Amino acid sequence: MKKSFLLLAVLFLVTVTNSYSQYGHSRGRVNSDFNSSAWKGRFTNIPANASFCDQEFTQAYTGAIPCNLDSVPNTPFYCLDLCAPLSLGDSIRDSASTIPEAIYITNTYYPSHTGYAGELPDPRDEACAVQMAIWHFRNALVINSVTMHGGDVGGATIRARAQTIVDETIANGFSYFPIQTLQIMPAENPNNFYIRTIDTAGNPVAVNDIMLSITGGGSLSTETVNTDHTGNSPVVIVNGFYHYSVVEATARVQVPGGTTYSGLNETLQLVVLGKTTTALKTVFLTWGTLPVELSSFTASPNNRDINLNWSTLTEINNSEFDIERKTFTTDNWKKVGSVAGNGTSNVPHNYTFYDRNLASGIYTYRLKQTDFNGNFEYHNLNEEVTIGVPVILQLIQNYPNPFNPSTTINFDLPVAGIITLKVFNTSGKEVATLVNEARSAGYHSVNFDASNLSSGVYYCRLEANGFSKVMKMALVK
Repeated sequence: MKKSFLLLAVLFLVTVTNSYSQYGHSRGRVNSDFNSSAWKGRFTNIPANASFCDQEFTQAYTGAIPCNLDSVPNTPFYCLDLCAPLSLGDSIRDSASTIPEAIYITNTYYPSHTGYAGELPDPRDEACAVQMAIWHFRNALVINSVTMHGGDVGGATIRARAQTIVDETIANGFSYFPIQTLQIMPAENPNNFYIRTIDTAGNPVAVNDIMLSITGGGSLSTETVNTDHTGNSPVVIVNGFYHYSVVEATARVQVPGGTTYSGLNETLQLVVLGKTTTALKTVFLTWGTLPVELSSFTASPNNRDINLNWSTLTEINNSEFDIERKTFTTDNWKKVGSVAGNGTSNVPHNYTFYDRNLASGIYTYRLKQTDFNGNFEYHNLNEEVTIGVPVILQLIQNYPNPFNPSTTINFDLPVAGIITLKVFNTSGKEVATLVNEARSAGYHSVNFDASNLSSGVYYCRLEANGFSKVMKMALVK
C-alpha cells in the first residue's frame, strides 16, 4: 500500500483535441496562491481499497483547480485521474483520454452552472462532490469510503451529493455532445474552403483574425480571415496543393467544458476543463480528393494497447494501408504495421489494427494508403492518444514460456521507484539480476537471456515500493 499526498502547483496548459487536432497555442498556470478564494474544494482521505489506484491518499485536495488560461484568471479544472496526482511543474497538453461522463458532469454541475436543484450551499462542498463523482467513473472510486480530512466534518452530506451526481450522470450522461466551435468547411468549388465559427450552443458567432496556413505543398489565397454574424468567412482558394497537404486554422473561440489535458512527464496526469471558456484553438484538415474516401478514423486506448479503427466509403485501386506512429517527443514517423486494402470498391469496408505493448506516452497516428502503382496518400488521425500509467503493480508471465534461450518479461509500475528484477533457481540461488535501478511509472519490458543456464524451472521476482511479485518460468534446451 502506498501513501501519497496530492500536490497541486504550476501547470502549463495547451488547447485540446475535439474532432480536429489542436496544438500548443494556449498557455496557463495553476493559481499558486493556495489561500485564494478561487480554490473550491475540500481535503479528503481516501483508503487504498477505495479505488483501482491501490494507493492511500491522505489530505488529498478534492475540488476545482483554478488556472490562469490565456490571460483568463481562475479558469476552473478538475483532476480526471486520481491514480496520477498532480505535482509541481507539470506540463499539460491536449489528450484523447477523456470519458463521456466527465464531459456531462463538467457541463452540468458547478462551476459550469449554479443554482440548480440539489446543489450544496457551499461551493467548496459542491466542487468536492463533483470531483468525487468524476473519480468514481474514471477510477472506480468508492464514494462512501472517502472521508473529509480532520474529522469528516460535512462528509456525509458531500458523499450523498456525490452519489446523486453519479446517479444523474448514469441516467443522462450521453445526452451532451461537445460542439466543434471552429471548423474548416468545403466550399462549392472542391478547391476552396471557408471557416465556420459557432459557440458551444451551436449559434454562429463572428471571430476576427483567424490564422490560416498550409503544409505539404500548395498556397492559400489569404493567410487571415474573419467570420461575420453568420459564422462564415469568405471563401479561401487552395492553389497547387498535393493530396496530402494539410490546411490549418487557428482562432480564439469557445472551448467546451470537459476538454481534457494530459501531462507530458512520465506520470501523464489528466485534468478536464470545468466550464466553457475562450482560448486559442487550432484545427486542421487533410486536403484534396483522395483515391480512398474515409468515413471515420478513430483510436481508443486499452491499458497499454491502442485500438485503431477506420472505415472507407469507396476505394480506387487500393493496395494497402501502412499504419505509422509518432510520439509527442519526436518528429519521426515509424511504421508499426500494415493492412491489405480492397482494390476498387464502391461499398463500405471496416478496418482494425491493434498497436500493442506501448510505453506510457502520447501518440499520433496516420495511415499511408498506397495503390497498386505505388502512389500513396496520408490520412491523419485527428487526435492524440494517451497511454497512461498502470493502476496496480504487475509482473506479467514471460513470453515465450517455455523458452530457449531468451524470453521477454513485462512488468507494470503504478508509481516510480527503485526496483529489482531477479531470477532464482529452484534452490533459491540468484542466477541473474535483470534490473536494479530507479524506473519511472509505466509499462516496462526486459529481455532475459539464459544461454549460460541449464534447462529447468526458474523463478523471477519483482520488488518495488515495498511490494513483491514472483512468477515461474521454464527453460527447455
